[in-house]
Amino acid sequence: MKTLTFLSIGLLSLTLTAAPAVDRPRGTLLELHSCELYAGGCVVSSEATLGGRYMLRAWNFTGGNLAGSDLAGLQVAVLQASSENLAAENTCAEHAVVYLPKNATALQRDALLKWAKTSLPDLKSAKLQTRVVPLEFARSDSGYAFSAGKLISVKTASLGTCDWGGCGEELWYSPRAATSVFTVAVNRSSQVAEPLLKLKWDDARKRSVFLAKFGDDSLAKHLYITSADLCGPAEKLF
Repeated sequence: MKTLTFLSIGLLSLTLTAAPAVDRPRGTLLELHSCELYAGGCVVSSEATLGGRYMLRAWNFTGGNLAGSDLAGLQVAVLQASSENLAAENTCAEHAVVYLPKNATALQRDALLKWAKTSLPDLKSAKLQTRVVPLEFARSDSGYAFSAGKLISVKTASLGTCDWGGCGEELWYSPRAATSVFTVAVNRSSQVAEPLLKLKWDDARKRSVFLAKFGDDSLAKHLYITSADLCGPAEKLF
């Protein structure tokens, strides 16, 4: 991937305290792909033909309002399947399932579904189905974890290790969802079993996860944070 501009840690410390200009939906994004996102050219080329056909995105809302519904503390997730590599730009899924939180009101679930449909252009051509299930999006000392009932479980590796990456490896893709800032994390383990898509997808030990902030006007737009940055003050971002 072409050289990316890096975010100034000094600027981060100033902007993180700024309040959003409007009460727009905002929070943290976890985006899991079925291919490596940060790797050497040979790995990326070998996966380009058969890999990357699945993508899971999960949003954890820390604030925001839509259609009169407060989204703070809620989650929504979208699982997509395609005949194309969904990590690549301008690709679309043929099938998708939207997971809505069981603990939300009907109005909140309607608002979340509307937000997903209007915010994700790559859903427009997909056969869309929905599920209402318990959703959990949490951070621990070992990384992030997301689950959708008994259908989906994702755990990322520790963000504090900063021990991955090597000669000749680089970032090849960017998040498909809109973000403020993002980084790459390691998929420690993930299991997806979705009968609606006839999909069973188990994976682990790949740099196949994007972690990002979205909807925060005080931060930059779609800016990449390196693993080295995450070992410093920027680690608090994620």
